[in-house]
Amino acid sequence: MRTRIFKYIFIVSTILALSGCGKEFLNRVPESTLTVESFYKSPEQLRQATAGLYSVVWFQYNDKAAIGMGDGLGGNILGPWTTNLSLFYQFNVTPLNTDLSNAWKAFYRVVAQSNFTIANINKYAENVTQDEINAAIAEARFMRATAYFYLVRLWGPVMIIENHNELIENFQVPLAPVEDVYRFIIEDFQFAVDNLPVSDEPGRVTSWSAKGMLAKVYLAYSGYNQNGSRDTQMLAKAAELSGDVCKNSGLELFNDYEGLFFLKNENNQESLFSLQWVELGAWGSQNTFQAYYAYSSDITGVGDGWGGGNGPSYDLIREFLSDHADTLRLHATCFTYGDYYPEIKKKNGGITFELANPKIKKYVIGTPEDNDGNVAIMNASINTYMLRLADVYLTYAEAVLGNNFSTNNPDALYYFNLVRERAGLEPKASIDFEDVFHERRMEFAIESQLWYDIVRWYYYEPQEALDYINSQKRDYDFTFDDNGLVLGDPFSEVTATAEDIFLPYPENDVIQNPELVEDPVPYNFD
Repeated sequence: MRTRIFKYIFIVSTILALSGCGKEFLNRVPESTLTVESFYKSPEQLRQATAGLYSVVWFQYNDKAAIGMGDGLGGNILGPWTTNLSLFYQFNVTPLNTDLSNAWKAFYRVVAQSNFTIANINKYAENVTQDEINAAIAEARFMRATAYFYLVRLWGPVMIIENHNELIENFQVPLAPVEDVYRFIIEDFQFAVDNLPVSDEPGRVTSWSAKGMLAKVYLAYSGYNQNGSRDTQMLAKAAELSGDVCKNSGLELFNDYEGLFFLKNENNQESLFSLQWVELGAWGSQNTFQAYYAYSSDITGVGDGWGGGNGPSYDLIREFLSDHADTLRLHATCFTYGDYYPEIKKKNGGITFELANPKIKKYVIGTPEDNDGNVAIMNASINTYMLRLADVYLTYAEAVLGNNFSTNNPDALYYFNLVRERAGLEPKASIDFEDVFHERRMEFAIESQLWYDIVRWYYYEPQEALDYINSQKRDYDFTFDDNGLVLGDPFSEVTATAEDIFLPYPENDVIQNPELVEDPVPYNFD
């Protein structure tokens, strides 16, 4: 399933640490023959050098922050008895929030390791072709661009860092304007488009992955600082790139939506980019989702399963039910009253969910016996989707729709309806923005995507995006039983303002780098 891509994660992380640290005692000559100077001497070693970029460096974001930022801020998930999660969906995140800090650290860890990888390949690579060098650098630039794409949508202006060795002399880096951050992201992804292979071993990103991500970047950036409409040239670029993936990649949607989230099906044909977690791996190389979101230790079988206080929001369940036939994706995303799950506790014949309050199902995969032994406490190891082909299909539909009120463009409808039809829903004869937004919310619920869709909308229609947030019943008590969906009383009212769209910079980082509270400075691309 995941073999060579991770065999050398520890080795390469050690090499990168040796090359990147300013402390002399860490730069001593290792006792082994493996040093940064003796590495990067074969195509296989170049591959080993980029393997760690798929896993450990993302851990602090994936561990807890991802769901709070993507689905908590977005209004898909509640955690009234889980402090950090509740702070996200209530818009009460402060600079002291640990998940805020961990996400910031994770993204800049991805940037740092990408930078060290690029620098070391340029400095030490021998006995390899330029195409092999470019492909390895393209993987690193893909990861760096992805980290910055998250950073800019969460915080707005952020630090652009290309050379971490310069931080030894001066670690106070100014913020760069949002426009410069997007330019930097686009240049990195374009390099990846031009230099990654069109196919690779399962789990590795390809030029199709880069085109899909770059299409999403252009779609987001097309609305930045616009007034009620989006930049048509950027929309056209988003449509061109995503359309190329749709029509020419030869890739298809996985035929079973629920099966996308079974361990046995990871790295399937729909996965264009996934974080690659190690089965029974050491701390930081594993996926902890199940530990936090499984509602009971009974369904994990290993003592964790602390998600009894978390669950889907009333607003998410209500939206699933607004398209009355969307029960397939609801079943795969949420445990709901009366539903049967044969894949959980298989040896006992499966489980029937009998609680009135719905719980999170997506990424909850069950016991070790359900997964060939590859589950342990705080370790379910299932990959985290970062880009699925369905995302590119819906990106294409939205880019073609553009600034029009609606579209019946046959290509846009074809790929939009492929996503719906897999979910067992009737195709649509025309689509508008509300259709696409709704489809994205249902398709990617509990995949940490919704907030980034809201920010993209906010870029060019801020009041409409805020109205959407504030129309949600995101902080309500409710049940789902024989009587259907029953709304209870709100825990508290939630109202978002423009000040809530972008997150505060972590306090510890502001103390170390006061530039984070100063005005952005144009980045020197020379």
